[in-house]
Amino acid sequence: MDPVTEKDGTSPRAALWGGIVWLVVGLAIFWGSWTIDRLPHFHIQFYTVPGLLPGILGIAIALMGAILLGRAIRAGALQSVVPPRFAAADHWRLAFTLGWSVCYAAVVMAALAPFWLATAAYVAVFVIVFQYEERRASGKLPRGLVVALAHGLLSGLIIQYVFEDLFLVRLP
Repeated sequence: MDPVTEKDGTSPRAALWGGIVWLVVGLAIFWGSWTIDRLPHFHIQFYTVPGLLPGILGIAIALMGAILLGRAIRAGALQSVVPPRFAAADHWRLAFTLGWSVCYAAVVMAALAPFWLATAAYVAVFVIVFQYEERRASGKLPRGLVVALAHGLLSGLIIQYVFEDLFLVRLP
């Protein structure tokens, strides 16, 4: 039996992606602990340096991620990374999500619209696009548009309120 799927039934492909994620997370933790202020003006001992324990844990996480990655590769995960039949039309939701999210980020960062309005449009368009076929087939398209606009407007206003008034985070 495959060493990766031996105990828990995880596919080699899932283990490959998990290994990559854990490796990156571990390296990010290590890098963050390495760049933390060492407080040399306090003349502290090496073993009490801030960031020492997170650095050790980051190395351990990265090591475990690398081990998982190696096991997945040995189990043949690289053969299953790209499906044999890959058609872009099958992945339109992914492409739409990526493109629409980039547009949203550009609008928010450039302050082309108030945050609540940009967020309302972002959510409403998502609901409209992803429910369109289902609503059209059931004959409830006008109701679906109203629901999508309501969800978008409520989401934009609630997110604006929660972050700016409750968490005191200044939004763009």
